[in-house]
Amino acid sequence: MSSREVIMTRCPLGGNTELLFETGTIDKAFESLGAKIVMLQTLPFEEHVKHLTQEAPLAFRDGGNVPPIWSHSKGTPTRVIGMNGIIQSHAIIVAPDSDIKSPEDLKGKTLSVPDFGGSVIDPMRAMVLRGYDTVLKAYGIDPSEVKFVDTKCDKKANSCPVDAHGNLLGNTEGATRESFVQHHVEEIRLLKEGKIDAFFSHRSLIRQIVDKGLGRVLIDIADTDLPQVNNIYPTVITVDEKFAEENRDIVVEYLLQLLLMADKAEADHDSYEDLCAAGQYGATSEQQKATREKTWYKKLKPSFDEGLVSALRSQKDFLLEKKIIEKDFDLDEWLDESYLKEAWDKYRELKK
Repeated sequence: MSSREVIMTRCPLGGNTELLFETGTIDKAFESLGAKIVMLQTLPFEEHVKHLTQEAPLAFRDGGNVPPIWSHSKGTPTRVIGMNGIIQSHAIIVAPDSDIKSPEDLKGKTLSVPDFGGSVIDPMRAMVLRGYDTVLKAYGIDPSEVKFVDTKCDKKANSCPVDAHGNLLGNTEGATRESFVQHHVEEIRLLKEGKIDAFFSHRSLIRQIVDKGLGRVLIDIADTDLPQVNNIYPTVITVDEKFAEENRDIVVEYLLQLLLMADKAEADHDSYEDLCAAGQYGATSEQQKATREKTWYKKLKPSFDEGLVSALRSQKDFLLEKKIIEKDFDLDEWLDESYLKEAWDKYRELKK
């Protein structure tokens, strides 16, 4: 049987796809179908942008929702084949000794909006804008009552690719697995110098910043009843449309393995915590635990839950409102539940 190449990528969010990679489960499952995984980040560096554009020959992407929404709005033929809704920290950070004690104190303050420059789409910038929007609206602060400033950040810090085991690859000058906060180096410097009053961060990055004494959490949206919608909620699993049509068995097998891995992680979640953290390079298991909901292991199965669909729709509408995407599209047409339904059928047969 000739080998079919399956080019895959995922965001460093410590999710279920990470567990498939870390355990080698997905490699073995695909081998049984005559398929071989090729991580996008092992290809020449100029190909890595497809993590954002999702252009062929990339087959699968699992991760934040901003790039897939953006790429699909530009006409890239992808299909959403599943979503996940693990709540992870996304927070406004102030200086450790700041006199800003509550979100109401943000009125009149200077808030950093990162600009990684040169990226076809900047998911971090979009995430920051959504996070600020959520908090400011909740506390009755008009955007005109704060000062947003662009902070030029090193785009290399926003794209440190890793292999299936979290090892850094490609153009990663100055980056280490133990120093993922390079993502915020410029903002931390400006915060220390008093040139900005706050910046926005997410997931285990927050705990790394706090543990290093570089900042203090003003508000973590994950700890509130505010809407959780952002780049990291919901996460989406997408597939290239042509690849899916020609390789339905691979698509269904991928989803089946996600369902089965979710069972293993739920049964022994402490053991699987370390494996998840391996995909958030720089994070320890403790930092990961501190920045995502305690029952994360109950939310690993991909789904088309009504709440997740609503959240994804809200995110698309926000990106359109802020002109981060220029063209609207039919969200319902983008979602394709047929592959997951078939995977569930196979799953139930195996569980009999």
